[in-house]
Amino acid sequence: MPTKRSSPAQPTPDRPTGRLILSGLTAFGYHGNKPAERKLGQTFTADLEVTIDTRKAAVTDRIEDTISYPLLEKTARQILEGTPANLLETVAERIATAILKYPEVSQVTVRVSKRPPLPNLNAFTVEITRPAD
Repeated sequence: MPTKRSSPAQPTPDRPTGRLILSGLTAFGYHGNKPAERKLGQTFTADLEVTIDTRKAAVTDRIEDTISYPLLEKTARQILEGTPANLLETVAERIATAILKYPEVSQVTVRVSKRPPLPNLNAFTVEITRPAD
């Protein structure tokens, strides 16, 4: 049974939080359960909403007191471009798990989308929200 992390605590009324939002990250990957998706690949889009305590960074105005946007982008991109998965649910879960490894993060919401092969639909999207343990 996993143990709870002692820091950071979950958001509470006495612990203000903020969200870092990264929208529209695109990457080429080979996820999908159809052979053509695995062979040809396609473009995936991810959006991240990362909950952290933003108070210290707001006061100090120093990048060292927050989590780096490029680090979050790189983490998600490596998964989108990495080991193929059959389902968008798996890709979203992998991204959430990786983001939650950063101790500053108390919660993450991940949306992963791809264009479907249907003429009347713009995207298939999976959204998950996971708290830090």
